Amino acid sequence: MAECKKCLYNTKHPFGLSVNETCSGCDTHEEKYSIDWEKRREKLESILKKRGKRYDCVVPVVGDAEDYYILSKVLELGLNPLVVSVNDYFKNDIGWHNIHNLITYFDVDSIMFNPDIRVYKDLIRTSLRKFDHILLPFLTLHTSFPVHIAKERNIPFLIWGQNQAVEQVGKFSHYDSVEMSEWSRKEHDLFRTDIDTLIGNGAQVDYRDLNYYKYPKISSLGKVRGLYLSNYFKWDPLKQNHSTLKFGFKPQENRSSFDIYERAGSSVYYEFHDLLKLKRVGYRKVRDHLVREIRHGRISKEEAISLEEKYSSSKVDVRRFLKWLGSTKSGIEWFIMHRLKGFEDLIGESEIEIEIPKEIDKLLLKAEKPGREFITIGKGVSI
Repeated sequence: MAECKKCLYNTKHPFGLSVNETCSGCDTHEEKYSIDWEKRREKLESILKKRGKRYDCVVPVVGDAEDYYILSKVLELGLNPLVVSVNDYFKNDIGWHNIHNLITYFDVDSIMFNPDIRVYKDLIRTSLRKFDHILLPFLTLHTSFPVHIAKERNIPFLIWGQNQAVEQVGKFSHYDSVEMSEWSRKEHDLFRTDIDTLIGNGAQVDYRDLNYYKYPKISSLGKVRGLYLSNYFKWDPLKQNHSTLKFGFKPQENRSSFDIYERAGSSVYYEFHDLLKLKRVGYRKVRDHLVREIRHGRISKEEAISLEEKYSSSKVDVRRFLKWLGSTKSGIEWFIMHRLKGFEDLIGESEIEIEIPKEIDKLLLKAEKPGREFITIGKGVSI
């Protein structure tokens, strides 16, 4: 294992990463300061000259701050978008505010897909059992259903925000203008799985129920293209997300990271999902946020190491999710004893107060605590 001298990443990163003195992610990040971003925008505008009959692009959203920024840029580019969202059934009251405020503030047409809750929960159980991951079924739908909509309605583009393979580990250059594809989806968004790998011989579901979980066949996609805005705009998530407060976006406090914008509104992202990330890859989400801030010059590596150590001791709630999944009391205790062995000290609820460096802290405003969690609005589910 080799570690980067500048950031906190090492060669065990799940996306794959190379290290010399610094890592490929830090090296690629340096491109941001030499790229002529006006020319990159002009290149994007030339690509987007092709327009659809009714909609110019699909914008897939989860309702967090990045989606607000993406949609503001899409409208600034003069496009007529169709906003598409998949209900993950994990939203709290902040999450439902943010998704509805998004489509209301920007006054755009939208589609919300509510997957069959029985099939969805069975896929989550299978994903949890096989991969220690509870978001794979949602991510499978989130990266597939919008593509189906674009294909079915002859919409030429899907507009995504950042390309994680570029922004985190520098797997490609910004100049490569890498686009969304079946391969990149499986390799990065789904961590080398797909719906066939997920169900295997475990999930008790009918294959006919999985149409939208499957990526459309390349031969039938036609000229639908998935574009990442981070290849054409100088991407700085914390600053961008802070700017969305003027649109009515609500940030959410969490105990596992200082970032109050990414996945704000989720009942699981910084709770059970964060603990499972630690089990799978050896670190929690806050490391990704700290690495990002090191690269943008708002924090030193020494400060980041200290902050990661403090956040690493924060406790998370796992019982609320397992109750939502339908686990019995004894089943929950069995799961904690056998599947979370070694992580017992991180299970529970505790408040921590951590001093954040001022260059970051000044961008963290108006965070709220959720009043209600797991508000499962949707097909077959009562409020």
